[in-house]
Amino acid sequence: MLSTVKIGLVSGSALILLAACGSTEAPTNNSTSSTTTGTDSSSSVSENFEGKSFSVTYEQAIADFQEAYPTAVISSIDFDKDFGEYTFEISGFDDTQEIEWEINAENGEETKNKTEMKDSDNDEQELMVDALMTIDELITKSEEEAPNAVLTSWNLEADEDTNTPLFTGEFKEGMNEVDVHLNAETGELLSVEND
Repeated sequence: MLSTVKIGLVSGSALILLAACGSTEAPTNNSTSSTTTGTDSSSSVSENFEGKSFSVTYEQAIADFQEAYPTAVISSIDFDKDFGEYTFEISGFDDTQEIEWEINAENGEETKNKTEMKDSDNDEQELMVDALMTIDELITKSEEEAPNAVLTSWNLEADEDTNTPLFTGEFKEGMNEVDVHLNAETGELLSVEND
């Protein structure tokens, strides 16, 4: 009995010693841009999206949508604040239905999953997500056009007339709103709008 107690004490002491000597990892950078978009750039990293970090990335949101709707194509992707929390809203369609699907970027919870019969006059175009620049490249390019503003949301969609993939970064600069429009394939600046 005494030897069992000694073994238990030695084992317990060894576990405490191992825990105390465990690895110390450097804190990870959970900034909005690096988590959501993979970019490490810019001084506005902590300001964009209120400095929040997200558990769901752009790429993961697309993969989750494609898993839920394997025969559908994507027509647009919005990243913005919805009812106080940031979400990815993906719209898409297949031969028979239109889809609106949303996931909370902060906790990974699906918040919308709506389908309806496809209208015969639906003129949405497929957004060829595999042919686009990375989202972090598009964000960085849009930030260059609004250097004193804070990015609050963004949108990707295919132009209904030309089928050109468009990226729109929506910024706040004081009371002013700035929209930066880029060709999402090439990064070419299309326009900057101030409201």
